Amino acid sequence: MLLPTQSLSILVMYVCAIGILLESVMTSQESRQTVLVVDDNPDNIRILGKILGGLRLRFATSGEEALEMAFLEPPDLILLDVMMPGMDGFTVCSKLKEDIRTRNVPIIIVTVMNDFTSEALGFAAGAVDFLSKPVNPPTVRARVNAHLILKRQRDDLITANGRLQQEIKVREQLEEKLREQAEFDHLTGLPNRLLFRDRLKQSVQLCSRSKKSFALMFIDLDRFKWVNDNLGHDAGDELLVGVARRLESVLRRSDTVARLGGDEFTVILNEVSHNTSVKLVAGKILEQLAAPFRLKDKDVEISGSVGIALFPDDGADAETLGKHADIAMYQAKESGRNRFQFFSHDISQLVTRRMEMERELHLAIKNNEFFLDYQPRIKTSLGSVTGMEALVRWDHPTMGILFPKDFLSIAEGNGLITQLGAWVMGTALRDAVLWRNQGFLGLKLAVNLSAIQFRDSAQLLAMVREHLRETGFPPQDLELEITESMMMGNPDHATATLDQLRAMGITITMDDFGTGYSSFALLKNLPIQSIKIDRTFLSDLTDGSENSAFLAAILAMAKQLGLHVVVEGVEDLEQLRIMKVHGGDEVQGYLFSPPLCGIAFLELLHGRLPMGGNMIACFDS
Repeated sequence: MLLPTQSLSILVMYVCAIGILLESVMTSQESRQTVLVVDDNPDNIRILGKILGGLRLRFATSGEEALEMAFLEPPDLILLDVMMPGMDGFTVCSKLKEDIRTRNVPIIIVTVMNDFTSEALGFAAGAVDFLSKPVNPPTVRARVNAHLILKRQRDDLITANGRLQQEIKVREQLEEKLREQAEFDHLTGLPNRLLFRDRLKQSVQLCSRSKKSFALMFIDLDRFKWVNDNLGHDAGDELLVGVARRLESVLRRSDTVARLGGDEFTVILNEVSHNTSVKLVAGKILEQLAAPFRLKDKDVEISGSVGIALFPDDGADAETLGKHADIAMYQAKESGRNRFQFFSHDISQLVTRRMEMERELHLAIKNNEFFLDYQPRIKTSLGSVTGMEALVRWDHPTMGILFPKDFLSIAEGNGLITQLGAWVMGTALRDAVLWRNQGFLGLKLAVNLSAIQFRDSAQLLAMVREHLRETGFPPQDLELEITESMMMGNPDHATATLDQLRAMGITITMDDFGTGYSSFALLKNLPIQSIKIDRTFLSDLTDGSENSAFLAAILAMAKQLGLHVVVEGVEDLEQLRIMKVHGGDEVQGYLFSPPLCGIAFLELLHGRLPMGGNMIACFDS
């Protein structure tokens, strides 16, 4: 077995054998390295200084001075004498190795004590090599060079390790960031669709093994589009973050809440024992969503629709559960919103059919499957046609002709109503211009607006202006019908929109007056010129009846306010007679004509298609 000194001797022999290389190191790398020579004898310092003249040298004449200099500016190598007054070399070596600043500095003991015990003490104190006095210059140079090379390699390795550790740390941080981006929603910090699917599959597997149940909830926000359209997308983002925090507040740590995208959230309630606990959580979620959100210095109220599917009753796999929770949510929205709905097979067929109709609606617009009918409006005092209401129909490929009640709510729910409404406006104006060109001037064209169209005032106003410009139809002959409910959500916004429509010269009519919230006090403050009385007030209409008195009061009040009155749903001569008695301006209904296609309506205008019954006698009476 080789002793440490023997191993070092072999190393020195190797270094001496490549002396040329060492010389180049002395003149290049070592010129940047520092050697501290510690010896109390000036002659020894002079000799070592001469031998190591190519290096940057510093000198200390005592152990205490050596420690002070080394701690202040650690050298690359120390040549250390043992026998010194005060602190001996072994003690100095130990203290240097104990201090973090100098523990990695190689120390070569230079001493006249060359016995085995002294070497053992030196190595125990931390020395890396021994040189015996009197020193041999080539040996000193070789060993110093060897240890400087090792020191530099060690320093380079430490530096490389540090860089590697930093690179590993940066890579780990990057991988964590990429994982977060891949699995978490960047806006809310919630699990995204990818992580949600993974969690859902895990819940299915765990509950399948444990024979337990869990609930899957799909949550859709009501009025989120309104927030985006009216307060801006920043407010919409703020709302989504607020919703995320509120959902987290009502759930356990073992549950999962995720954002699928847009305003759609999901919740996985793990290990639920009965429906009561699920109902309790769903109720808390709706309460949290119903509480006002502070957005853009305004208190904004929204609501949510929650669909619930239970494992394993409503599906034994993730895909089926997700589909059924979505169907239940859809039904919750259709049932009035701000409610939760458990999946059931009874509603599944209805909702599935409705979802199919959504898909078919997209195709219907693309395939031009819609058309317009026109129902004439009659001047009560003359019996002549004074205008028409445009009514949209859907020529469904398999179900035949569908009326607005069959598809408008679906179009409003999926946002297609805006596109469909623009088509109705453009088509009706083009038809009316054709009739004007044939000499039928002054006919009022009534077009219905939906609540969805009315909320996006900028888009509505731009659409109306564009179609009026494109067709050249006079705006004073265009009448837009709104419903009472459109005015209630945001009266200031509604009034501003109506003012801009009125500024174009368009007439505004309140449709279905008397069936909702409206009063004449409200009408007095709105830019409305006409009201349309709903057909429900015409039932059991006879002289002296309650409905007759009510209609008389409405008509009288409307006249005082200067409002034009149209009565729709007139189906018999008695109803028409009473309207004449009480002063209704215009009437509309099957007594005169059902809604007609454009060609038939033109025939009616030309007098080639007679109006219904013997109503003319009533006008003449």
